Amino acid sequence: MDRRDFIKSCSLVMVAGLLFGCRKTVLDGLGAGEGNLRGPSLKAFEEEVRLAMSQARGRLDLVRVNAPGKMKSAGLLEGSNCNNRFGMAIDLDACDGCGKCILACNMENNVPLVNEDEAARGRFMHWIEMRGGVPFMCAHCGDAPCEKVCPTGAANHTPDGISAMMYKRCTGTRFCGANCPAKARKFNFLDAQKLGLARKFNKDVPLREKGVMEKCSLCLHRLQNDRLRFKTESLGEWRGRGVKTACSEGCPKNAIVFGNWLDSESPLVKATSGRQLYAPRELAELDPSVVFIMGKR
Repeated sequence: MDRRDFIKSCSLVMVAGLLFGCRKTVLDGLGAGEGNLRGPSLKAFEEEVRLAMSQARGRLDLVRVNAPGKMKSAGLLEGSNCNNRFGMAIDLDACDGCGKCILACNMENNVPLVNEDEAARGRFMHWIEMRGGVPFMCAHCGDAPCEKVCPTGAANHTPDGISAMMYKRCTGTRFCGANCPAKARKFNFLDAQKLGLARKFNKDVPLREKGVMEKCSLCLHRLQNDRLRFKTESLGEWRGRGVKTACSEGCPKNAIVFGNWLDSESPLVKATSGRQLYAPRELAELDPSVVFIMGKR
């Protein structure tokens, strides 16, 4: 074999090795991805919701509040003029505490299961939980105390009134959770993907890693998709009309109404017109965007 053939042979061996290595890496990655996509059965998620509801404790001390208005400061730049503020109202005269909103939220947002130890402590990752038979989640406060103590800006507010999480920025200090008066945030103590406790029902929502905080996002991805549609189709001013959260869609009693507090045509404004609005006492002074309604229809 001459020098040229020798170099050619060595090159082929190296390329074959690289291709094999790349193929193995890609296949390993696909395998992991498929595992996450399959994940635990739907029945396992249903059973965990039932278990969480059976362990639910605590009640909501509700007090009257005014309807949310324009954001005063959080999330807004000086002089900005945002015409949207999204939120929800939970009709306690219609809600029967069935828990279907919890399951709908878990599937939409790829909320992972927990292991037996965490379940025994009542530390489920559910973004919605029952408190005294009432669905409870992050209230997306206009004056959110959780955001004020986040050292990385992972907990932040959008101009549309949503208290959002940037998971890649979260370093797991848990300051935000400690500063939430209602303890609405959940901390990932487990590597759910590694333990086989996660399932990616929805490709639009990323699976979260161990060591980050997570909570209700008001299905921000749905709003973002609708906003993009309006922009690409030049449909005019975007107000989020027609968008629903997973929990509102999943409620068989239509007890959860999502919408835009600043839009007179929003189903949220119409549903709350003439009704008494309430919020948990510890959040009432923080300008919550998620409220409860009772009384006169």
